[in-house]
Amino acid sequence: MLDAAIKNFNLPWHQHDRYWIGVYAKGGDFSAATLDVLQKAGLHRLDDHGMAIATERQWNVKWDEIYTALQKIGALAAIEVTLTAGETLPVGPPERKSPDAVHELAQSLWLGNAVLEGRLMCYLQPVLSGRGKIFGYESFARAKAADGSIIGGDKIIAAAKILGIEYVIDRHLQVQAIKTFVSSQFDGFLFVNFLPGFIHRPDVYLEGLSDTVKNFGIIAKHIVLDFTKSETPRDIKHLMGVCDYGRSRGYSIALDDIESLEGAQKLLEIRPDFVKIDMRMVRKVAEPESRDIIRQIVELVHAIGATVIGEGVETEDIHQALKQLGVDLFQGYLFSPPMPVETVMKKSSSAATF
Repeated sequence: MLDAAIKNFNLPWHQHDRYWIGVYAKGGDFSAATLDVLQKAGLHRLDDHGMAIATERQWNVKWDEIYTALQKIGALAAIEVTLTAGETLPVGPPERKSPDAVHELAQSLWLGNAVLEGRLMCYLQPVLSGRGKIFGYESFARAKAADGSIIGGDKIIAAAKILGIEYVIDRHLQVQAIKTFVSSQFDGFLFVNFLPGFIHRPDVYLEGLSDTVKNFGIIAKHIVLDFTKSETPRDIKHLMGVCDYGRSRGYSIALDDIESLEGAQKLLEIRPDFVKIDMRMVRKVAEPESRDIIRQIVELVHAIGATVIGEGVETEDIHQALKQLGVDLFQGYLFSPPMPVETVMKKSSSAATF
């Protein structure tokens, strides 16, 4: 079921029944080969060295045909493209884009379909204590493709950025993560990922999350706002403001992707509840230099009363090495990959909770 943010949001490049694709020659007229390709694709001549065609809502199908044909004759660098919506071709010069920019939009429309058809979902990965008991779960964005295959979070984020819908996708996934967690009757903490650069007004941005927490009667402290690394002074100041607001609402705070002592020192003035050591550092724990850095990060984090999590734990040797260095919690493929909630429920049914 779609939440209100998705229902009331008009997804760009998806909300109209008709689109117009315009193709314009740069600095003159089309070459004979380009003109032949466009005419065969059904485009009609305009007055200002351009051609256009009307398409249905799934304009990307026609565009793929045009793009592929122009690419074959090496004509992409000589054209610009417009993409506009409406029953009639708009009057006036619409914004022109490069063919590659329009192609990126076309290749990202799958995300709009996934949103409107309710195919966005959350996978969960357990976070375990040193005794192997479940402390909580981290949520990961996934989408089910039209053919049933699973699309990872990196592709979802990239497509959302191209379509200009990062904000609504981010909020939707955060709310969905909590609904998934609660409906599955899991205990412990839920780590929800956030990109602080999106958050200009924390009270507005976290509104949907706060409403969901309130409606489900969750203890806010059990929701961990998991923020990615930011190390420039401006980013840290902004992140501190966001974290202060989140903490004032009762949420726990985690800082993710820490891979250097300097980075940890800069960020610990935020006084998080959890600090996650980046998997790239974790995988090098057998190296003396990396091992020493991890040890110092652990001591620094423990000095402010926070908890250290080792990410990306893939072998028992890494697991044991991190335990010896004082790392408190662990997650990674050694224990479990991110999984659909149904699979997590089966695996955790016999497991004790931290």
